[in-house]
Amino acid sequence: MLRDMSEKVSYLQGLTEGLNITEGGPQGKIISGMLNVMNEMANELSLMQQDFSEIKEYIENIDDDLFELEESILEEEEFTQIKCLNCGEKLLIENDILDDEDRIEVICPSCNEVVYVNDGSFDYVTDDPDDQSVN
Repeated sequence: MLRDMSEKVSYLQGLTEGLNITEGGPQGKIISGMLNVMNEMANELSLMQQDFSEIKEYIENIDDDLFELEESILEEEEFTQIKCLNCGEKLLIENDILDDEDRIEVICPSCNEVVYVNDGSFDYVTDDPDDQSVN
């Protein structure tokens, strides 16, 4: 798309030269100025597209790394992932909290709703695809 834009600007610049439109007249100054601005815009868009591609690749790498990190944390089975029934936020709770003798409330950081209370009176939904039950 950007290559097409640069080619079109170059084509228009060639037309102005072929039609002998010079910068001496008022219309020539306007046309020449517009073509220069269009050429600069095409160049800037090309640079932005290159930057965007690099940033997109960088973010995809970060996403992959984060996924691997989440998987390694969950594999250690030191945490249980639960889902907030109010907003759907996924939370990791240490397994020690589930079995702690003291009363502990876990609050969702997104909606400030109580997600879990370890006194056995609170239902929660795990995010484990093998466990579709409500605890």
